[in-house]
Amino acid sequence: MLNKDLTHKYNSVYKNNSKMFYTYNSYPESKLIMEMLPSWNNKKVLEIGCGEGRLAAMISFAGAKTVDATDYSEEAIKIARSNFHIENVTYQCSDYRDFKQKYDVVVLQGVLEHLDNPFEELKNIFYTCVNEGGWLITSSPSFINPRGYVWMALQLLLDVPMSLTDLHFLCPFDFEEFASRYDLELEYKSTDFDWASGDRLIIDFEKRLRNALRDANLDNSKVDRFLKWLEKAAPCHLHDDRSGTTIAYRFKKKS
Repeated sequence: MLNKDLTHKYNSVYKNNSKMFYTYNSYPESKLIMEMLPSWNNKKVLEIGCGEGRLAAMISFAGAKTVDATDYSEEAIKIARSNFHIENVTYQCSDYRDFKQKYDVVVLQGVLEHLDNPFEELKNIFYTCVNEGGWLITSSPSFINPRGYVWMALQLLLDVPMSLTDLHFLCPFDFEEFASRYDLELEYKSTDFDWASGDRLIIDFEKRLRNALRDANLDNSKVDRFLKWLEKAAPCHLHDDRSGTTIAYRFKKKS
Protein backbone atom coordinates (compact mmCIF):
# COMPACT_ATOMS: atom_id res chain seq x y z
CA MET A 1 0.00 0.00 0.00
CA LEU A 2 1.15 3.55 -0.77
CA ASN A 3 0.24 6.87 0.77
CA LYS A 4 -1.88 7.84 -2.25
CA ASP A 5 -3.99 4.75 -1.66
CA LEU A 6 -5.02 6.16 1.72
CA THR A 7 -6.67 9.27 0.27
CA HIS A 8 -9.96 7.50 -0.40
CA LYS A 9 -9.81 5.83 3.03
CA TYR A 10 -9.42 9.13 4.89
CA ASN A 11 -12.08 10.84 2.81
CA SER A 12 -14.41 8.03 3.87
CA VAL A 13 -13.31 8.32 7.52
CA TYR A 14 -14.05 12.05 7.68
CA LYS A 15 -17.26 11.79 5.66
CA ASN A 16 -18.68 9.10 7.95
CA ASN A 17 -17.72 10.66 11.31
CA SER A 18 -14.07 10.23 12.32
CA LYS A 19 -15.12 9.49 15.94
CA MET A 20 -16.25 6.06 14.74
CA PHE A 21 -12.79 5.30 13.28
CA TYR A 22 -10.34 6.40 15.97
CA THR A 23 -10.17 4.47 19.24
CA TYR A 24 -9.47 7.58 21.32
CA ASN A 25 -9.48 11.30 20.60
CA SER A 26 -6.22 13.06 19.79
CA TYR A 27 -6.40 15.85 22.39
CA PRO A 28 -3.53 14.49 24.57
CA GLU A 29 -1.34 14.34 21.45
CA SER A 30 -2.29 17.89 20.45
CA LYS A 31 -1.64 19.15 23.98
CA LEU A 32 1.77 17.47 23.95
CA ILE A 33 2.66 19.22 20.68
CA MET A 34 1.60 22.55 22.14
CA GLU A 35 3.93 21.97 25.08
CA MET A 36 6.93 21.38 22.83
CA LEU A 37 7.45 25.14 22.41
CA PRO A 38 7.81 27.59 25.31
CA SER A 39 5.82 30.15 23.31
CA TRP A 40 3.82 30.22 20.06
CA ASN A 41 3.49 34.00 20.18
CA ASN A 42 3.89 35.72 16.81
CA LYS A 43 5.03 32.52 15.07
CA LYS A 44 4.24 31.77 11.40
CA VAL A 45 3.15 28.13 11.43
CA LEU A 46 2.52 25.48 8.79
CA GLU A 47 0.58 22.38 9.80
CA ILE A 48 0.87 19.44 7.40
CA GLY A 49 -1.92 16.87 7.65
CA CYS A 50 -4.27 19.07 9.67
CA GLY A 51 -7.29 16.75 9.53
CA GLU A 52 -10.39 18.46 10.89
CA GLY A 53 -8.42 21.52 11.96
CA ARG A 54 -8.46 21.43 15.75
CA LEU A 55 -4.70 21.67 16.32
CA ALA A 56 -4.40 24.61 13.91
CA ALA A 57 -7.08 26.40 15.93
CA MET A 58 -5.24 25.63 19.19
CA ILE A 59 -2.03 27.05 17.75
CA SER A 60 -3.84 30.22 16.71
CA PHE A 61 -5.39 30.62 20.17
CA ALA A 62 -1.90 30.17 21.68
CA GLY A 63 -0.78 33.38 19.96
CA ALA A 64 0.55 32.38 16.54
CA LYS A 65 0.73 35.16 13.96
CA THR A 66 -0.57 32.98 11.12
CA VAL A 67 -1.37 29.29 10.66
CA ASP A 68 -1.49 27.66 7.22
CA ALA A 69 -3.09 24.22 7.61
CA THR A 70 -3.16 21.67 4.81
CA ASP A 71 -4.48 18.14 4.29
CA TYR A 72 -4.96 15.93 1.25
CA SER A 73 -8.45 14.88 2.35
CA GLU A 74 -11.09 17.16 0.85
CA GLU A 75 -13.61 15.91 3.39
CA ALA A 76 -11.33 16.84 6.31
CA ILE A 77 -10.81 20.35 4.96
CA LYS A 78 -14.58 20.79 4.46
CA ILE A 79 -15.08 19.96 8.15
CA ALA A 80 -12.25 22.25 9.25
CA ARG A 81 -13.63 25.17 7.28
CA SER A 82 -17.12 24.52 8.62
CA ASN A 83 -16.05 24.25 12.26
CA PHE A 84 -13.48 27.03 12.48
CA HIS A 85 -13.66 30.61 11.23
CA ILE A 86 -10.45 32.15 12.54
CA GLU A 87 -9.01 35.18 10.84
CA ASN A 88 -5.35 34.11 10.91
CA VAL A 89 -5.93 30.41 10.03
CA THR A 90 -6.28 29.11 6.46
CA TYR A 91 -7.32 25.54 5.63
CA GLN A 92 -6.28 24.15 2.25
CA CYS A 93 -6.64 20.82 0.49
CA SER A 94 -3.18 20.70 -1.04
CA ASP A 95 0.36 19.35 -0.83
CA TYR A 96 2.78 21.09 1.51
CA ARG A 97 5.03 21.68 -1.52
CA ASP A 98 2.44 24.15 -2.79
CA PHE A 99 3.45 26.57 -0.04
CA LYS A 100 6.42 28.56 -1.32
CA GLN A 101 7.35 30.40 1.87
CA LYS A 102 9.20 29.27 4.99
CA TYR A 103 7.82 29.13 8.50
CA ASP A 104 8.97 29.59 12.08
CA VAL A 105 7.37 26.26 13.01
CA VAL A 106 6.19 23.31 10.92
CA VAL A 107 3.93 20.78 12.64
CA LEU A 108 2.89 17.24 11.68
CA GLN A 109 0.53 15.43 14.03
CA GLY A 110 0.33 11.70 13.34
CA VAL A 111 1.39 12.08 9.71
CA LEU A 112 4.84 10.54 9.15
CA GLU A 113 3.77 6.94 9.71
CA HIS A 114 1.40 7.26 6.73
CA LEU A 115 4.01 8.52 4.25
CA ASP A 116 5.86 6.30 1.78
CA ASN A 117 9.34 7.51 2.75
CA PRO A 118 8.86 9.24 6.11
CA PHE A 119 12.40 10.36 6.83
CA GLU A 120 13.09 11.52 3.29
CA GLU A 121 9.92 13.60 3.55
CA LEU A 122 10.96 14.85 6.99
CA LYS A 123 14.33 15.95 5.61
CA ASN A 124 12.67 17.73 2.68
CA ILE A 125 10.13 19.46 4.92
CA PHE A 126 12.82 20.61 7.35
CA TYR A 127 15.11 22.08 4.72
CA THR A 128 12.47 23.58 2.43
CA CYS A 129 9.77 24.77 4.84
CA VAL A 130 11.50 25.76 8.10
CA ASN A 131 13.10 29.17 8.62
CA GLU A 132 16.67 29.43 9.82
CA GLY A 133 16.43 29.06 13.58
CA GLY A 134 12.93 27.57 13.32
CA TRP A 135 11.49 24.29 14.61
CA LEU A 136 9.89 21.19 13.16
CA ILE A 137 7.56 19.33 15.53
CA THR A 138 6.14 15.94 14.62
CA SER A 139 4.29 13.24 16.54
CA SER A 140 3.78 9.53 15.90
CA PRO A 141 2.74 6.39 17.76
CA SER A 142 5.61 4.61 19.48
CA PHE A 143 5.98 0.90 20.15
CA ILE A 144 8.45 0.71 23.03
CA ASN A 145 5.71 -0.32 25.44
CA PRO A 146 3.46 -3.37 26.06
CA ARG A 147 0.96 -2.25 23.43
CA GLY A 148 3.78 -1.90 20.91
CA TYR A 149 5.42 -5.22 21.76
CA VAL A 150 2.15 -7.08 21.12
CA TRP A 151 1.45 -5.11 17.96
CA MET A 152 4.92 -5.55 16.50
CA ALA A 153 5.09 -9.27 17.34
CA LEU A 154 1.86 -9.81 15.42
CA GLN A 155 2.91 -7.52 12.57
CA LEU A 156 6.49 -8.72 12.08
CA LEU A 157 6.21 -12.39 13.01
CA LEU A 158 2.73 -13.31 11.82
CA ASP A 159 1.83 -10.58 9.28
CA VAL A 160 -1.23 -9.66 11.31
CA PRO A 161 -1.99 -5.97 10.68
CA MET A 162 -3.52 -4.07 13.59
CA SER A 163 -3.77 -0.86 11.59
CA LEU A 164 -5.25 -0.35 8.13
CA THR A 165 -3.50 2.98 7.59
CA ASP A 166 -0.04 2.92 9.22
CA LEU A 167 2.65 2.21 6.62
CA HIS A 168 5.54 2.45 9.11
CA PHE A 169 6.10 1.80 12.81
CA LEU A 170 8.33 4.57 14.11
CA CYS A 171 10.17 4.64 17.44
CA PRO A 172 12.48 7.12 19.23
CA PHE A 173 15.60 5.38 17.97
CA ASP A 174 14.52 6.09 14.37
CA PHE A 175 14.24 9.81 15.12
CA GLU A 176 17.53 9.78 17.02
CA GLU A 177 19.26 8.29 13.99
CA PHE A 178 17.69 10.95 11.76
CA ALA A 179 18.80 13.77 14.05
CA SER A 180 22.33 12.38 14.22
CA ARG A 181 22.55 11.97 10.44
CA TYR A 182 21.68 15.62 9.78
CA ASP A 183 23.28 17.11 12.91
CA LEU A 184 20.00 18.36 14.38
CA GLU A 185 18.97 19.08 17.94
CA LEU A 186 16.25 16.69 19.09
CA GLU A 187 13.97 16.71 22.10
CA TYR A 188 10.99 14.44 22.66
CA LYS A 189 8.25 13.70 25.19
CA SER A 190 5.52 11.10 25.33
CA THR A 191 1.92 10.82 26.50
CA ASP A 192 -0.98 8.33 26.64
CA PHE A 193 0.74 6.04 29.16
CA ASP A 194 -2.54 4.34 30.11
CA TRP A 195 -3.01 3.41 26.45
CA ALA A 196 0.54 2.06 26.28
CA SER A 197 0.34 -0.03 29.44
CA GLY A 198 -2.84 0.59 31.40
CA ASP A 199 -6.62 0.58 31.37
CA ARG A 200 -7.04 2.05 27.88
CA LEU A 201 -4.70 -0.62 26.47
CA ILE A 202 -7.08 -3.36 27.62
CA ILE A 203 -10.14 -1.48 26.30
CA ASP A 204 -8.43 -1.01 22.92
CA PHE A 205 -7.28 -4.63 22.65
CA GLU A 206 -10.68 -6.01 23.70
CA LYS A 207 -11.88 -5.13 20.22
CA ARG A 208 -8.78 -4.62 18.09
CA LEU A 209 -6.85 -7.76 19.03
CA ARG A 210 -9.80 -10.05 18.60
CA ASN A 211 -10.69 -8.53 15.21
CA ALA A 212 -7.10 -8.59 13.95
CA LEU A 213 -6.69 -12.30 14.68
CA ARG A 214 -10.07 -13.09 13.14
CA ASP A 215 -9.27 -11.12 9.98
CA ALA A 216 -5.98 -13.05 9.66
CA ASN A 217 -7.84 -16.36 10.01
CA LEU A 218 -6.11 -17.09 13.30
CA ASP A 219 -7.64 -18.47 16.50
CA ASN A 220 -8.88 -15.66 18.74
CA SER A 221 -10.55 -17.83 21.35
CA LYS A 222 -7.79 -17.22 23.91
CA VAL A 223 -7.83 -13.43 23.79
CA ASP A 224 -9.72 -13.16 27.08
CA ARG A 225 -7.08 -15.22 28.87
CA PHE A 226 -4.28 -13.12 27.40
CA LEU A 227 -5.98 -9.84 28.31
CA LYS A 228 -6.45 -10.95 31.92
CA TRP A 229 -2.71 -11.58 32.15
CA LEU A 230 -1.88 -8.33 30.31
CA GLU A 231 -4.13 -6.34 32.65
CA LYS A 232 -1.93 -7.41 35.57
CA ALA A 233 1.42 -7.27 33.77
CA ALA A 234 1.24 -4.09 31.69
CA PRO A 235 1.20 -1.59 34.61
CA CYS A 236 4.59 -2.95 35.71
CA HIS A 237 6.14 -1.28 32.67
CA LEU A 238 8.08 1.86 33.59
CA HIS A 239 6.93 5.24 32.29
CA ASP A 240 9.44 7.58 30.68
CA ASP A 241 9.69 9.79 27.60
CA ARG A 242 10.13 6.75 25.35
CA SER A 243 7.30 4.60 26.64
CA GLY A 244 4.04 6.46 26.02
CA THR A 245 1.82 5.42 23.13
CA THR A 246 2.39 8.77 21.44
CA ILE A 247 5.62 10.77 21.25
CA ALA A 248 6.18 14.33 20.02
CA TYR A 249 9.61 15.18 18.58
CA ARG A 250 11.08 18.67 18.19
CA PHE A 251 13.90 19.30 15.73
CA LYS A 252 16.09 22.36 15.30
CA LYS A 253 19.41 23.05 13.63
CA LYS A 254 22.30 22.99 16.06
CA SER A 255 23.66 26.42 16.91
